[in-house]
Amino acid sequence: MTDTTPDLTDLLVGTQSDYVSTAEIARARDNLTRWVMQTATDTVRREGFAWVPRADAPSTYPDLCAAFARSKRSGASLRVSSENSASVILTSPDANFAWRYVHDVAHVEHDLSFSLPDEYALALWHLSELERDGFSSGSLEYAFLKADTLGQVIINAVTRRFPADQELFDLECQRFGFEQGILREIRRESS
Repeated sequence: MTDTTPDLTDLLVGTQSDYVSTAEIARARDNLTRWVMQTATDTVRREGFAWVPRADAPSTYPDLCAAFARSKRSGASLRVSSENSASVILTSPDANFAWRYVHDVAHVEHDLSFSLPDEYALALWHLSELERDGFSSGSLEYAFLKADTLGQVIINAVTRRFPADQELFDLECQRFGFEQGILREIRRESS
């Protein structure tokens, strides 16, 4: 009888089997960015206010709700965080600011706080919206948004931090598989 139990080292180093070209990755990033920008445009039309990147953006759920209410009343742009956008899966920091706007508005619209369970629920909602708009759960765009939302929630739950390099984290989740990407990120800061 042969032992078919995988070696733990094999499980920890695992790689995803499907090769994805650089051109396919660039195309998926462009597509995801276009989706984010369209979603942000639709949100601006629905809510009546845009966004402005600022270092002093609301950092608690009550502060976000208050800022949202002020923007709703006045039409003034909602402040979104301008920090930690140098390395993102979208094609530019400006697109990441648009994403933060979409995400922050969705927090308030769905009455979801910044708690981990609510962040997890919001990540699942964002993924369902992406799917509703034609990006299947097997698409690269979905893999990138899954890492950028759900993956970051998991990293925060386990390590009490977000990935230092969001682009690297998202790309590794796609390249090595979601679970391996999470493990690589957890180990990156703990070594």
